[in-house]
Amino acid sequence: MSELTELIRCETVGIVEETLDFMLNECSLDEAPDAAQVRAWQAVLTARGGRFIRLADMCADWLAENP
Repeated sequence: MSELTELIRCETVGIVEETLDFMLNECSLDEAPDAAQVRAWQAVLTARGGRFIRLADMCADWLAENP
């Protein structure tokens, strides 16, 4: 999933939001991220700050629901 991490690190907020929403809520179980991956995405989004904080919060919500 390193390509996804790179996308989350570099793309615009709109593209990241769409991708993150799909990965956290819509993709099949065999493609779904694990908690470690979501924590890594959350860290990247938090580091990006600004409008990406809301997306980091999406990761936090997913982690709370999927311990």
